[in-house]
Amino acid sequence: MTDDYFWGISMDKDRKSVCWDPERDADPSDPSGGLRGEHTLLVKQIVLGPDVKEGEVNVVEVEAMGYQQDMKFPIAVMKGGGPHQSVLDLLFPDYPVTFKLVKGNGPVYLLGNHSKGSGELGADDDDDDALDEELDDEDIDDLDEIAERNNIEERRRKLAQSNNSKPKAKKAKTDDEK
Repeated sequence: MTDDYFWGISMDKDRKSVCWDPERDADPSDPSGGLRGEHTLLVKQIVLGPDVKEGEVNVVEVEAMGYQQDMKFPIAVMKGGGPHQSVLDLLFPDYPVTFKLVKGNGPVYLLGNHSKGSGELGADDDDDDALDEELDDEDIDDLDEIAERNNIEERRRKLAQSNNSKPKAKKAKTDDEK
């Protein structure tokens, strides 16, 4: 099971860098022991603030863990006076992730979803077992009967379609019909 939360940050000339690290940001006074489970960040959109000067270029860079090494790449280049928002689809399954405004004064906003998994691996299996217990033999027989009826109706429909699509042969008139 996962819990999804709205996530957003802003960067400008005074705050050029923001780090997403749920482990570091955990509240030590939390009785549950802080944040537990798996965390993912899905960045969906970047928006330029209304105060961005026309013609000013703003570049946002991300530093995150890659497959075998840390990666550092620009994820958005936006110019004041142009489109003020752009759709992103960036999934960060590992933390920490650092976002930097490497050029421009912003403000620039990143928006997305922070998902927190509970770490319960067998939860779906329990749900399936509960459903099986609710269905008794009579219910299963009813489901089988419905499936069989649907199959027969499908065959009848196909047969009717094939009969309608064949050209009808003309009868030869016999002497009695003339």
